[in-house]
Parts: sequence; C-alpha cells; structure tokens
Amino acid sequence: MIAKITRGKNPGDIGAYLHGPGKANEHTYTAAGQRVSGGVVIASNIAMEGHFDPSQWAGELRKAMHTRPEIKNPVWHASLRNTTQDRTLSDAVWADIGQSFAEDMGFADHPWVMVRHGHDHVHLVVSRVSDEGEVWHARNDRRAAQTACTKLEKAYGLETAPRRREQVKQPVLLERENARFKTQWVTSQRVQKEHEAQEAVEKAAQRAKRRVSDFPNQPTTRSPSKGISPVARPYTPPQPGRDTGYER
Repeated sequence: MIAKITRGKNPGDIGAYLHGPGKANEHTYTAAGQRVSGGVVIASNIAMEGHFDPSQWAGELRKAMHTRPEIKNPVWHASLRNTTQDRTLSDAVWADIGQSFAEDMGFADHPWVMVRHGHDHVHLVVSRVSDEGEVWHARNDRRAAQTACTKLEKAYGLETAPRRREQVKQPVLLERENARFKTQWVTSQRVQKEHEAQEAVEKAAQRAKRRVSDFPNQPTTRSPSKGISPVARPYTPPQPGRDTGYER
C-alpha cells in the first residue's frame, strides 16, 4: 500500500476532482455489479457514506475549518493505493482500513471522508481543524503514513509496496556515490600526506642519531683568547710614484 499526501485550502476543489470522472475516465469502477463513474464516499466520521456529491461533506469540513481561520492549508489529503498483485478489497474492508489509518495518523477526531476511486485505491480528505478548534499538525506525516501502511499490509495480508527510500532515482544514487568516492579520495590523500610527513620526521631523527654514534666527540667552536681582540687595519691604496716593492 502506497500513501501519497498533499495539502490544500479548499475542500470543494479536491471534492470536485474526487467525484468527477477524472482526466481520462480513470475514476470508473464496478461496485455491487454496477458500473460507477466518479468517486463515492464509503467511510467517514460525519455520516456521509454513500454520497456522490462533495458539496455536503465539503461544507462540514468548512464549518470545522472556520473555527481556526488562521490555519494555513487546513485540508489534508492522502491517496491509498494497493499494488497490482493485491486482491480487490470491498468497500467495507476499505472503510475499516480508513478508520485504522485515521487512528494511527492521529486525525480520528477530525472531520474526514474516504472516497473510493477504482478497484485499487481510495482517497482520504481531512480537516486538520476539529469542530472544537483543535489543530492536527500532521508533523512527519509521510513517515507516519508509511508506518501505518506497513501495519495495514500485515493486518490485511496485502503485498508490501516499495517505500520512498527504496525508490530513490538513479541520478540521486549516482550523485551520492560520487560524493562518497570524493570524500574517500580526499581522506586517503590526507592520510598519505600525514604518513609521508611522519616518515620524513623519523628519517631525520635516524640520521641525527647516526651522526651522534659515528662522531661521539662533536667539535666545538673555540672562543677567542681572553684579553686578545682582533685589530682591523684600514686599507690604504697605493700612491703613484712611490716604491711599492716591485721592480720597475
């Protein structure tokens, strides 16, 4: 079972879509031997079962939403779809699933309806504001929905659908792999440089130790004798015409 979640402002907009024929007549299925076009409410906590017209249940959701007009995107919507390998569930089973899902998600006390679309999926529309003005914040709703779907799969013997983590796109995997390789390469280069620097230090220490062992009595710099200071004589250039000691 796969849950797809969206949020909105107007329950009438999502209602018009759910109870319409769809963009390509995809909202058509067989129920009780009859061909049904458009969605039908099969479960709710506001007594709207069997309704084909969204105006009434959308109005009930609006009444609750008007108690907290400052709440943004008060309409919470989720589609629940089974895999192609699953059996076709009856309206009664879907209704039980809807109640369990509402309790697990935490909106069971808020106005909600379940609209069936086709043989394999349903839609849940919820007012995040209750009739008493309490707000369901739906934090981490996607993760919570995955957990709830896994629980429902086990409870009703449904196939395990792939989760979001298992559906990572190939470009994302490639990008992560490249980033991991780059990190490993940079780390290996740093470790290699540190190893080379350590080897250089050790070799220098060994050379110094070898010099000490080969020349135990190291020469020292002799200081000038006491009382004797070198005298610097000024330079006098040769004078023309004077005997410089060379033969003429």
